[in-house]
Amino acid sequence: MKRLIIILLGVILSFQGYSQSATAANKANFGVDGELKAAYLGALPQSVNFSHDWFSNLPIGPLGGVPIFIIDTTGAKFITDKYAVDPNFRKLPFFRLMRYPPFDTVSGRRLIDAIFIRDYHDQDSTVFTISNKNGDSPATWDGETIVGNIPQKNDILDMFVHVRRAGEGLTLADSLWFIGGVAIDVNSGSRYFDFELYQTDIFFNRTTGKFTGYGPDAGHTSWKFDATTGVVTTPGDVIFSAEFGGSGLAILEARIWVHQSALSINSPNFDWVGDFDGAGGIYGYANIRPKDNTQIFYSGLQNNLATWAGPFQLVRGNNTVQLTYDAKQFLEFSVNMTTLGLDPISLLGGGGACGMPFRRILVKTRASASFEAELKDFVGPFDFFTFEAADAAADLPMICGDEMISTISVLNPLPTSTYTWITPDGNIVGDTFGVSITVDTPGTYIVRQQLLAGCGQYAMDTVVITEDPICALLPHNRIQLSGSLKNTLVKLEFNVSSNENVKYYIIERSVDAKNYSIVKQLNNNGSTGYATYLTDDNISSLAGNQVHYRVKMVRLDGTVRYSDPLDLSRGSRPTGSFTISPNPVVDRMQLVIPSMSDNDLAVIKIFDAAGALMEMKRVTLRSGNNVIGFDGFDKWSSGIYPVQVQVGDLLMNQKMILTRRKP
Repeated sequence: MKRLIIILLGVILSFQGYSQSATAANKANFGVDGELKAAYLGALPQSVNFSHDWFSNLPIGPLGGVPIFIIDTTGAKFITDKYAVDPNFRKLPFFRLMRYPPFDTVSGRRLIDAIFIRDYHDQDSTVFTISNKNGDSPATWDGETIVGNIPQKNDILDMFVHVRRAGEGLTLADSLWFIGGVAIDVNSGSRYFDFELYQTDIFFNRTTGKFTGYGPDAGHTSWKFDATTGVVTTPGDVIFSAEFGGSGLAILEARIWVHQSALSINSPNFDWVGDFDGAGGIYGYANIRPKDNTQIFYSGLQNNLATWAGPFQLVRGNNTVQLTYDAKQFLEFSVNMTTLGLDPISLLGGGGACGMPFRRILVKTRASASFEAELKDFVGPFDFFTFEAADAAADLPMICGDEMISTISVLNPLPTSTYTWITPDGNIVGDTFGVSITVDTPGTYIVRQQLLAGCGQYAMDTVVITEDPICALLPHNRIQLSGSLKNTLVKLEFNVSSNENVKYYIIERSVDAKNYSIVKQLNNNGSTGYATYLTDDNISSLAGNQVHYRVKMVRLDGTVRYSDPLDLSRGSRPTGSFTISPNPVVDRMQLVIPSMSDNDLAVIKIFDAAGALMEMKRVTLRSGNNVIGFDGFDKWSSGIYPVQVQVGDLLMNQKMILTRRKP
C-alpha cells in the first residue's frame, strides 16, 4: 500500500488529543458507558427517559419508570436455557433487531435502526485468511472456517450497532449518532477493530469464502466532490478504526474511500488529515476530521469492572457461558456523524433527514494498531438502513361496470412512513393519503412512500387496474384453516371469503408434511361472502404423533388454491398459555391454544408496536390443543408485534417477531 502524509504529525497528534472523550457519556439519550443497562450511566442511576441502552435488567428503573432499551429480547430465555443443556447450541450465531419500528421517536429522539449479532463460536466460518488488509479490494479477501479458538484478542463474541438522532431529526441541530459495541474474547492488552460502512450490498459467501457485491472503485464506492466548490456530490464508503488499550479507548480514526486526487479538494464538509491507504495508491481510505477541529466527534469506553452481559448471556471462545463480561471485555464507542461532516442532511445527494448514509456494515478485527495490519475475525456484512420499499396490490385487479370498486393497499406498511397516491388516468374515491385507497375506474395507480413526513421520496410502486369487458373476473378468495386434536378425533374448521365463487372443497391429510391424500370432499354450502365449514376426521388408524392437513379449493372458473398447512400433535399442553410457532416468523405462523372444554370463544388480536390493531380473529375452541393459522406476514413490516388471546376472563399475551433480513 502507498502512504501519503498530507499534514504535519504534530497536527495529527493534536487532533487525536481533543477529538475524543473517554468517560461515560450520554449521547442523544443513549448511554455510551461500557455497559448494557438502560436507566444507568455507568454505575449511576438515571431517569429512564434520559439514559437508554442496549438492554434492561430491571422491569422498573432505579428512579422509577420503565427502562427504555433498544434491542429486541424475544427468545432470550429459550436460548439461555438451551445453552445450559446443549453445548453445540452455543456455537450457533443469531441476531436481533431494534424493538421499535425504524424512524420511531422515543423520548424525543429519532431511533433509526439497530442490530445485535452473536458471532460463530468454536467453528467460526467468518474468519479472514492471512494477508487480507484494510484498503485492499474485498475481491481479494478470503474467508475460511476456523475450528477451535482464534487468537483471543481478535475473536469477536458479540457486536452491536445503533443509529439515532439527538431530536426529531429534521435539522442539523439534531445530530446523527453512530453507536457501536463489541465484545472481544480477551480483556487485556490492546485490541483493534473496524466498523466499515458500505454503499453497496456487499455479501460474504461462506461456501466459497469470497466476497461479492462490493463497490466499483477498487472494490469500494468512492466519495465524489464538485471540482469547484468541493461539496460532496456522491457519498461513498466509510470506516471507523478503533484501538482500545488497557486504559480504554486510545484512538478512533474516521476515514472515507476516495480517489487520491480528491485530497487536493477543499471540501466544506470536513478536512483531510493523516494517512491515505489503499491498494495501488489510486483509491484508498483517507483520514478526515471536522472543519472545526476543536469539536469532539467521538467517545468510547470499556467496562473497568465485571458487568452484566445482557439477557442472552455471553458465550466465550472456549464455548463456556458467562452471565457477565469480564472487566475490560466490552468496548463501546460513539461517533457524531453530523460533527464529522457525514450527516445526509449536510451532504448533496444524501437525501436529507431520511437519507441513507450507508447500506451494509462489516465489523472486523486487526492484528495490530496499523491500519494496514492483517485482518482477523469478522461479523457480517449485514443490512443496515435498508427498509422495506412499498409493495402495493389490489384486491380486484380488474373492474367492470359502474358499481364495481377495488381497494389498493400497501402490503408492507411501515408505521412511521407516509404514503401518497396519484393516478394519471384512473379515479381515486376519497382520500389519497394512507396505506390504502378505493378506486372505481381502470387505470394506473402509483403510491409514493416517504420514510417520514417532510422527507424526500424513498420508494414507489405501481398497480394497474384493467377493465374486464365481460365482467367474468372472480374475486380473490382467502382461506384460513384451524383445528384441534383430542385423543384420535380431529376437529377442523376453515373460513373462506367469496364463498359463492367456489365449486367445492377437498380436505387432504399427510403424516410427513409432504405427501397428502384425500380425506373427504365438501360441496359449497350455498353461502354468499364469508363462510365457515366444520368437519371431523378420525385418525385412530394412523401411527405417529404428528398429522398435517390442508384444504384444496376448486373455484367455479376451474382454478385451484390451497390453504396453508395445519400441523397437529397428539401431545397436550397446560391451559393458561399459548405458543407461537415458528417465532421469529417469516411469512406464516400458527398459534397453539390449549382448552379444557368445547365451545370456548377465543378472540385473537395482533397489534403493531404502536398499539394499532393489525388483525383480529374469533375462533371457537375445542377440548385439547387448538391450532390456528395465520399467513401473509411476508407482506408486513418487520418488527415486534404483540399477540393477545382472550378466552373468557383469561387474557394471555406473547410477542411475535417478524424478520426482514439475515446477517
